[in-house]
Amino acid sequence: MTFLKIANANSFGQCVRLKTRTALVAVVPIVALTLFASACAETPRTATNFCRQLALEVPAITQPTATPAEVSQMLDRYKRLGKVAPLAIEQDWQSLTELLSVASRANPTDAESVQAVVDMSYATEKAADAAAKWIRETCGVDISTGLSVGPTP
Repeated sequence: MTFLKIANANSFGQCVRLKTRTALVAVVPIVALTLFASACAETPRTATNFCRQLALEVPAITQPTATPAEVSQMLDRYKRLGKVAPLAIEQDWQSLTELLSVASRANPTDAESVQAVVDMSYATEKAADAAAKWIRETCGVDISTGLSVGPTP
């Protein structure tokens, strides 16, 4: 009887080890593929990718915004560009995106709300100038008009 208990315990241990090994063999490749796929899913933050996305967004970016819906749509465009903004422009672009975010929440009938947008506009002026210069030099586009321009010397 004791031999049978030892044999059953040993068989159980082998079974557990075998199932654990089988589970690891099945799970590890799935986890690796998931990590690989998620790493590949994000568009690299390069000047080329930013300029490509900008080319898609420029026609609408150069249009004035008058309604809350238009400001919200503009914010979405800036967020899409922010996802591919390279390090050289990323911080400036985030500042501009935040300005649009504040503007999208502003209440035009509330003086304090409007003043917050005005204040933030002044605060992000250097970021806007730096982003416009980088875009003009790198993408060959004047972001305020959407016109193609040659690189500045």
